[in-house]
Amino acid sequence: MEAKPAALVVAALYRDPEALSQAERRLETLVGPLERLGDEFAFDCTDYYRAEMGPNLHKRLLLGRRLVERQLLPAIKLATNDIERQLAAESGRRRVNLDPGLLSPENLVLASTKPRGHRVYLGRGIWAEVTMAFQHGRFEMFAWTYPDYRSAELVNSLQRARGRLLQTLRRGDYRLLREVPCSRA
Repeated sequence: MEAKPAALVVAALYRDPEALSQAERRLETLVGPLERLGDEFAFDCTDYYRAEMGPNLHKRLLLGRRLVERQLLPAIKLATNDIERQLAAESGRRRVNLDPGLLSPENLVLASTKPRGHRVYLGRGIWAEVTMAFQHGRFEMFAWTYPDYRSAELVNSLQRARGRLLQTLRRGDYRLLREVPCSRA
């Protein structure tokens, strides 16, 4: 059985709204139109990124308007890593952190460059993590689900996006992203 396409979700972490806008524009040249999913929220559940990116970080979810073939997740993660490097400050510190994932009817899978016991290696230095599973009419969390992904606002946004994804898949009238061009300048 062939897997149905998924919706691209990109979690953007940033301090400077201009850095987010630049990242969105570059990402759209690779994956097509994006929309902002839900509201921006303060990223205050960890200090992990503070030394590199500074205080007062914000997070926003971006949703691709084109569905993607699931095997593109490693290429998308490599492309978002390239965008982060392109937009980095002269010091090399990132101004934006882009974490792509795939939203499907059954789950949310995030890509990572860090191996962990609950992640599956996809190749090219990229691992995949099932961050949430959709069961019994709602998203179920795991012990490793990041605290910001547990917030009611984020979960509600993902549930709305999942509902739209299901309608789109039923209609079958979607544009499909089949490849990710190299993002290197």
